[in-house]
Amino acid sequence: MLALAVTGCTSDGGAGRAEDDLAASEALRPGFHYSPSEGNMADPNGLLWSGEEFHLFHQQDGTWAHAVAPDLVHWEEQPTALEHDELGQALSGSAVMDPDNTSGLFPDTGRGMVAVYTNTEGGEAQSIAYSSDEGRSWERYDGNPVVANDGRTDFRDPKVFWHEQTAAWVMVVSAGSAVEILTSDDLIDWELRSEFGRDEGLHAAVWECPELFPLAVDGDPDDTRWVLAVSVGDNEETGGSTAQYFVGDFDGETFHNGSAPDEVRITDMGQDFYAAQSFSGDPEDRRVWLAWVGNWRHPYGTPTEGWANHMSVPRELSLESDGDDVVLVQRPVAELDGLRGEAVTVEDIAIDGSVPLDVAGRSLEFEAEIELGDADAAGLSVFEGDAGGREQRFRIGADAAAGEFVLDRSHAGMDAVRGADGEADPDPAPETRRSAAWEPVEDGVLRVRGYIDQSSVEVFVDDGRLSGTMLAYPDAGNDGISLYSEGGTARLVSLTVYPMDAIR
Repeated sequence: MLALAVTGCTSDGGAGRAEDDLAASEALRPGFHYSPSEGNMADPNGLLWSGEEFHLFHQQDGTWAHAVAPDLVHWEEQPTALEHDELGQALSGSAVMDPDNTSGLFPDTGRGMVAVYTNTEGGEAQSIAYSSDEGRSWERYDGNPVVANDGRTDFRDPKVFWHEQTAAWVMVVSAGSAVEILTSDDLIDWELRSEFGRDEGLHAAVWECPELFPLAVDGDPDDTRWVLAVSVGDNEETGGSTAQYFVGDFDGETFHNGSAPDEVRITDMGQDFYAAQSFSGDPEDRRVWLAWVGNWRHPYGTPTEGWANHMSVPRELSLESDGDDVVLVQRPVAELDGLRGEAVTVEDIAIDGSVPLDVAGRSLEFEAEIELGDADAAGLSVFEGDAGGREQRFRIGADAAAGEFVLDRSHAGMDAVRGADGEADPDPAPETRRSAAWEPVEDGVLRVRGYIDQSSVEVFVDDGRLSGTMLAYPDAGNDGISLYSEGGTARLVSLTVYPMDAIR
């Protein structure tokens, strides 16, 4: 990654300002999260292992942009995979390998890659494209769309997978305030089997980007449940867009929720984790997903020039028991450990008010344990520094008095965000403080692992039982780290910080 220092204005005025804007923009580009070199990134699409490499497709102004990696980390951009065509845009969807040529689209190779996406001309419908050369070139199916529009406004984002037990392809697709489940023998002829969700979970906005996959509970293959995840569009109830998940059973045609219909399980307690999709065919048989670090309240409102947005780190998923319940657990993939530089560890520090540390950085991983003691609130502050005479910081911590875990970016440069219309000073501005109910697992200790990367914060509390993702746009050079407490004294048990190598 190219890190540019901000330069002063030159005598010609305009040229100097342009150079300043570019420098500030690149200073916000993540080092180890994937971002496009140019263009507006949005939903991940078509995540899969092809047998040769991992593929990450994603939305970019109604096309499918493309990147590949050997390891889920070191992504290399490829030419755009799916452009607009006579059926309009190529919106979100998924991709699968068709190893046995069930589609009949690969008479020469006997196998290939099939992308299933939403086209827009004449109303949203589902189409397919196929590739015989590891996704480097694509052909549209002559009979598109393969699932026609029936007059609905919202009918998009097909997720397709092979269901071994019934030997059929399954599609789960968003349909307004629900999802529909279809099946096919050949990826071309689809039959509607069931619908789920019209009276289940959160309905503050349209449902989008569904996911459906099995996970063993506590690693027990004899106790497998199915997770159905959906994103929920921009709305006032959650202060922007969000995502939720359900845990239940799936028989190849119908999903049955294992919880009460009105129970809501939020996927990520932050503001900026949307349209998560998992990789099909992982060579280690893991379930790994990542998401767009963004929000439909301010989708392309980043204070960057020529590019916008990035992906989350890949997360390995599991289902784990929590008393009588079963919860979705998310942990960063092990491949990220290979980016770590030399660790710096700080231990046994009393926290009474603000305690600056002799550690700094804007592209790093950290692991922290903080005894809350008698403090009302305590945690870690990053992205610290001055912003034109104002203090700048992003707080990560526990509000013990309220029984909450909190991410607070109210002083982290969010006033630079533009609204959905591209205008500065959006109304309403993006939410700056997010919280979730939380109690220490044991002994009054906050245990949190996190990734700080130039313009975002991702955290995993209690070994991934709670996760949170938030954007921030601190001024260049603001890289301080400190501890804080309010209303009493806490204690840092330990803090380990790893500088992270850039992926390009």
